[in-house]
Amino acid sequence: MADVHDLLDEMMKRGRPANAPAEAVDRPIEYADESLALRFTAAHADDMRYVHLWGRWLRWDGQRWRTDETLEVYDLARAVARAASAEICEGGGNAKLASTVASAKTVNAIVGLARADRRHATRTEDWDADPWLLNTPGGTVDLRTGKLRPHERDDLITKITAVAPGGGCPLWLAFLDRVFEGDADLIGFARRMLGYSLTGSIRDHALFFLYGTGGNGKGVFLNTWHKILGDYSCIASMETFVASKSERHPTDLAMLRGARAVIAQETEEGQRWAESRIKALTGGDAISARFMRQDFFTFEPAFKLIIAGNHKPSLRNVDEAVRRRFNLVPFTVTIPKAERDQNLPEKLVAEWPGILAWAIEGCLEWQRIGLAPPPAVLDATEEYLADEDAIGRFLDERCATGDLFAIEEVQDLFASWRDWCATTGEYAGTVRRFSQNLEARHFARERHPVSRRKAFRGIRLTVRAATGTDFNDA
Repeated sequence: MADVHDLLDEMMKRGRPANAPAEAVDRPIEYADESLALRFTAAHADDMRYVHLWGRWLRWDGQRWRTDETLEVYDLARAVARAASAEICEGGGNAKLASTVASAKTVNAIVGLARADRRHATRTEDWDADPWLLNTPGGTVDLRTGKLRPHERDDLITKITAVAPGGGCPLWLAFLDRVFEGDADLIGFARRMLGYSLTGSIRDHALFFLYGTGGNGKGVFLNTWHKILGDYSCIASMETFVASKSERHPTDLAMLRGARAVIAQETEEGQRWAESRIKALTGGDAISARFMRQDFFTFEPAFKLIIAGNHKPSLRNVDEAVRRRFNLVPFTVTIPKAERDQNLPEKLVAEWPGILAWAIEGCLEWQRIGLAPPPAVLDATEEYLADEDAIGRFLDERCATGDLFAIEEVQDLFASWRDWCATTGEYAGTVRRFSQNLEARHFARERHPVSRRKAFRGIRLTVRAATGTDFNDA
C-alpha cells in the first residue's frame, strides 16, 4: 500500500490551490464518521474499554486493563482514518474526500462515537469488582482457595502486584522474629493483617496503627509490603486522616478507588485523628470522589488503613465505633545501630514472591479465624484508648455510676465536665455532643423528677464545678 501522505500530496497538487477555501465534500456512507467508528470497534472491541465518569480509556495488556496515559486510542483511530483515506486515494477517488477522512476532526469523531458503543462503554462499578481476586504477573489468585489461574479480560481488573507468589522468605521471617521479639502470636497477627489487606473485603472495619519510636523496623515492614502489593497499595497523605481546618480535595479520595491497602506514615506530635472521616472510610459506605476536572462518582471502599507513626494522635471521643476499629500494633524493640542493616530492604526484594505466598496463607487463616488480635495488640490498644478516653477519665474522677436511683441534671454534669476539661487541657465541646457521648455509654436520658430539666439516670456527680465539693468526703 502506498503511503497515504504521498498519495494525498500528489492528489492535492492536482486539486484546488493551497489558499482556496475548502468546499463541502459528499461522503459515501462507508466513509462516514459512524462507519469509521464501527471499523474502529470491530478492530478493538476486545481490548479497549471506556469509563465515562472517569473520562478515561483502558486497554488490555495481556495481564490487566491499563489506563491509556499516552492517547493511544487516538493513535488507533488515526490508523483507521489513514487506512480509509488510503483506500480512497488508491481507488482514484476524490482528493478532498481523502483529506477529510484523514483529518483531526474525523479522528476525534471516531473516538467520540466509540465511547458510547456498548462494546466499549463500562460503568465505574464494573471494575475491580470481585474482592477475592488478586491479580499478579503470573496469573490471578482466587483468595478463597489460594489457587492461581490464568488472566481473564472479563475479570475487568486494573491492578497487579509487583510479583507472583512462590518460594520461601527466611530473611523476612528472621526480621519479624527480631522486631517482634519472638512473639509468635504477634507475628501470626501480622500475617493475618497483611493477608486481610490482600482482599477487597472490609468486613472487620479495622484501622491498623503501627506505633513505636524510631529504629524499630516498622518502616521496612510497611514499605516492603507496599512495594509487593504494587497497584493494590496506595500511599496517602497523613493529612487525610488527621483533623485540619481545611477540607481535603475529592481527588485525594478518588486515588483510593480500587486500593486494598492505604498506607500513611509519619504522624506528628500534637495531631488529632479526624474521627468522623476514619469511621466513614472504614465503615463500608459508598464514597463520593472525582478525578481532576471530571464528574463525581461513587465507589465502595475496599482498602484497609495501615498507618505508622512515632507519635500517637489524640482522640476526642472514644466510643464503641472507635474501639471496634482501632488495632494498635506495637513495635517496641529498638534495634541497636550496630545491628541495623541498611541494605535489608534491597535484600528482601529477592523474597518478595515468598512474602506474598506467606501472606496468602495468612489470608486463608484470616478467613478461618478472623484477625484474632493477640494479647500484645489488645493490651496496647486498650492502654492507648484508655489514655485518650477523656469522658471515661471524667466519669472515673468526678462521678459515681451504676446506681439506677442516681440522677443528675445535664447542666450540672456539663458544668463539671467543662471545669474538668479546663483543668486537664481536654476539649470540652458542646453540651449536645457531651450528652451524645453519655448516651453512647448507655446512660438513659430523661426528665429530672423534681426540676423537670433534662437529666441522666444512673450517674451521680462526686465533684461539682460550682463549689468543688467532693461528695465522697461529704
